[in-house]
Amino acid sequence: MSDNIEDIIHSYSVEQLKQLIQTAEDAIEQKKTGEIEALRDQMIKMAYQYDMTPEEVINYSGRRKRSPGKPKYRNPSNPEQTWTGRGKRPGWLKQADDIEVFRIPE
Repeated sequence: MSDNIEDIIHSYSVEQLKQLIQTAEDAIEQKKTGEIEALRDQMIKMAYQYDMTPEEVINYSGRRKRSPGKPKYRNPSNPEQTWTGRGKRPGWLKQADDIEVFRIPE
C-alpha cells in the first residue's frame, strides 16, 4: 500500500473508515460476481465445444462402464453362486487347487 493511501486512511474518522470498508466489501462482491459469471459462461461454451451440456461435464467420469460380465465359474453346491473371473475369488473357490473344475462349459 502506498504511503499516500495510508495517509488518506489515517485522516478518516471511524465513521468514514466504516463506510470505506462497506464500499470495499460491496466492490469485492460485485467483482467476484462478475468473475464467476464470466467463468460460468466460459465453462458452458467449452462444454458445448465437446457437444456436452454443463451437467454432463460435471458428471463425466471419463471411464467406460463395464458390463457385469458373463459368469465363468459356478459353485456346484450352490449353482446360484457364480464368478466372472474378475476381482477377488469368492470364498467357495478360494481353497480350490484347480479352479477349472468349476468352469462353466461354454
